[in-house]
Amino acid sequence: MRGRRSLVGPLVLVGLGLLLLYSSLRSNWGPWEVIWRYWPVILIAWGLGKLWDHLRTREPGETASPGRFTGGELGMAIALVALVALALTHKPIREPVGNYHFAQTVEAQGAKSVHAEIELGAGDLDLSGGSAGLMDADCYYGRASEKPAVNYTITGGNGELDVRQPGTDNIHFGGRSQHNDWNLRFGNQLPLDLEIKMGAGTGRLQLSGLPLTHLRVEGGAGTLFVDLSGDWKQSIDGRISGGVGTVTVRLPTIVGVRVHATGGLGAVNAPGFQRDGNAYVNSAYGKSPVTLTLDIQGGIGTINLESGS
Repeated sequence: MRGRRSLVGPLVLVGLGLLLLYSSLRSNWGPWEVIWRYWPVILIAWGLGKLWDHLRTREPGETASPGRFTGGELGMAIALVALVALALTHKPIREPVGNYHFAQTVEAQGAKSVHAEIELGAGDLDLSGGSAGLMDADCYYGRASEKPAVNYTITGGNGELDVRQPGTDNIHFGGRSQHNDWNLRFGNQLPLDLEIKMGAGTGRLQLSGLPLTHLRVEGGAGTLFVDLSGDWKQSIDGRISGGVGTVTVRLPTIVGVRVHATGGLGAVNAPGFQRDGNAYVNSAYGKSPVTLTLDIQGGIGTINLESGS
């Protein structure tokens, strides 16, 4: 008898489709605020369902008695019904929409190293190198309350740079004219400890050539692309986590790479990489003096590892 395919994927598509359909019927409403606020409910419900399946087994290696639905599928269905109900009853905050622009350059001011924390609740983030100073910010945003807040201090030769979208607890994601587009460029003069937190949106992180020492990226609902290709001069430890959406990481070929990648509901695609225990490595691993060590965790979506230059 052929095994029954899981219904988790179709249930997720149905739930997201219902939210997008409701969004198209209400021009002043969008689904992303509800998804951004409550998407962990999906993971919790699915995990509780899987735990229920495990507890129903009587002996190690025994599977739960067959039924029409698994605990994971029932948990996912309940979570999606709750998510749709929250979306239908949610009342977004009304705020006039405009076309605002913010630009600022931050100088290093004598710092020897920098820890930078970027937090964008909703919108698209493009981050790359090319700044003559510490950082150049060029941002467009749709509401006055979402003007980026930039703070920079120096303590003992270490710079602390904080760039965040204020009022993320009350952001309204609806309305087709609403947008947040951030373009941040960093310089390559100082060692950089980079931490990025995103809610709903697209992240395009072109990090090749930046003097990174550590990297931490947290994605929410949307796609995330991280380019770490190139000839790195120092070893890097990094952690990348995705929420709802695809995570794609481009990695170097001439520098050793070791990646521990685990998917939640999605698969891990790593063409050109070899398995080394529970990790993926490239052909330069163990041979080059520099190593990129990454821990990548996916939520609902696929993890793609690509080979760059």
